[in-house]
Order: sequence, then C-alpha cells, then structure tokens
Amino acid sequence: GGVEHAVLHLLYSRFFARAMRDVGELDLPSGEPFAGLFTQGMVTHETYKSESGAWLEPSAVERKDGKVFEVATGKPVKVGSIEKMSKSKKNTVDPDAIVATYGADVARWFVLSDSPPERDVEWTQSGAEGAARFVQRVWSFVEALPEQGPFPAPGQDEASTTLRKASHKAVVSIDKAIDEFRFNSAIATVHEWVNTLKKAESDPATLGARAEGADMLARCLVPFMPHLAEACWERMGKSGLVSQAAWPEVDASLVVDDTVTLAVQVNGKRRAEISVPKDMATGDVEAAAKALPEVASFIEGKSVKKTIVVPGRIVNIVVA
Repeated sequence: GGVEHAVLHLLYSRFFARAMRDVGELDLPSGEPFAGLFTQGMVTHETYKSESGAWLEPSAVERKDGKVFEVATGKPVKVGSIEKMSKSKKNTVDPDAIVATYGADVARWFVLSDSPPERDVEWTQSGAEGAARFVQRVWSFVEALPEQGPFPAPGQDEASTTLRKASHKAVVSIDKAIDEFRFNSAIATVHEWVNTLKKAESDPATLGARAEGADMLARCLVPFMPHLAEACWERMGKSGLVSQAAWPEVDASLVVDDTVTLAVQVNGKRRAEISVPKDMATGDVEAAAKALPEVASFIEGKSVKKTIVVPGRIVNIVVA
C-alpha cells in the first residue's frame, strides 16, 4: 500500500485506458480517464522486539505499570518506532480480531476520525475503546426516545428551535466535509452534534426536535457506521433501510444565524465574548459589552476614551 503503490496503479490504469482509446475501444472525450488522484495515509502501529532482536506481534506483548513485556517469556520488550503495518515487522493487527472485539463500525469510525485522510493514522487500543464508547453514547441517545415512535412534530419553543438549528447546521457541515474528503472533520461535527442532543434529553419539550435530530443523525451515520445507523433506524420504527433512505433535507431558515458572537477586548486584550442579534444597533452592542461582569471590572473607575465595534468580529474598549 501507500502512495507509491497507488501511483503505480494510476500509471498502469491510465496507460491501458489510453491504449484502449487509441484502438477505438474506449471513448475518452477529455483524453484522460481520471480527473485526479487522492492517496490516503497508512494505518500504523508501534513496533516491538524481543531481547534476542526478533520482531513481535502486538498480540505477543502486554503492558504492566507502563512497561512492555513479552507474554510468552515475561521478559522486557523494546518498543520501536511507529511505522506502517507490515508483515515483515509483525506490527499488524488482525482485522478479524478487531471486528470480533469491537465491531466493524468501531474500527471504521476510529480510522476515519483520528487524522485527515492524507495522513497516517496510528492504531491504538485506547483509540478503539474511545470509538466504542461513542457508539454506546449514540445508542443510549436513541434508546432514550420512545421505542418505535410515534414522535411529535418539533416544538416552536426556544430550546427546540436551538436544537433543530444545531441538527440542520451539522448536516450542512458533514455534507461539505464528506465532499472534500475531510472525514475526520465530519466525525468531529457528529461528536459535537450528539453532545448537543444528549444535553437536551432532560427537557420533555424537546422530544420532537430530538426525534428529528435522531432521524437525521442515523442518515448521516450511514457512510461511517452503517450497522449502528440501521439499528438506530429500526429502533425508531422507521420503514425500510436507512442506507436506502435519502440524505437529510436541510431547512435553509434554520442554518442562517440570527445572532453573532463577538470577542470583547479592553485595550486590545480579550476579556469576554458576547452573543448579540445580527441587526443590533452599534450603541446597544457597546452598552451590552460594557455591562458584562468580566469587562466591567476592567473599566470600572476608568475613563473610556473610545469604543471600537468591528461588525461581526470584536468590540474593543479603550480606557485610560
């Protein structure tokens, strides 16, 4: 594997495609069979050597009190560099063992979430365990909803609207990240989204918004954790397979921000943040910023020379 391997595949396939074009067996209007090449990083792992210098597999070593020992002999093991998995250095992890322990969804989720796709990813036990805990977190959220529905329509209260905005914005971010091959960014958005949904579990008024979020979440999980997505879909009483369902539809009115968060500075030093309506008058923004407790303590008893408001960015209060 690796970039060298991928480039050779591109070279050979390009040659054969162009050769077939030249003999009239393939139509290539652009003259090229591919628009571009993306080479992903490799899955890496620590390397281990016994006292005799023989390579050891990860399954042949164990950690005790921060040190590594050979399982068979109990002797200390030399931990080497982190390198791409290879049979020669025996630093491979058996995929069947991973699937048997954690499931295919966890393995896929961890590999995609740890690094940008063009960079190497180190396979670690702790990383896999973290991904497994997240699977349980998603399932506990869906399981807290009434089994098989039916679910009420999302409410019009402030909490429900805030939750719906988070869901619809998350779908937009995930969609964009997938298109750009930034799978780790998409997964980071899912983490934030699930945290937001979980925090609303104690509010009965948000049930409709949470159910809508769960529906959208299951659809968005299909490319990453298809088995979990199907389990969630079935638990909610949805018909068919979520893998055959459409991508979530986004309500444009819910992804437009009504407020903006500004950094508040005193003499150029950041002291606080404030969220205000986008159309708030400059004078009102200044007054609200000065009234913040974190800011008031720095301007109390001092002369405010001027206040600079940069729309959508900062409020800088200059005092003497």
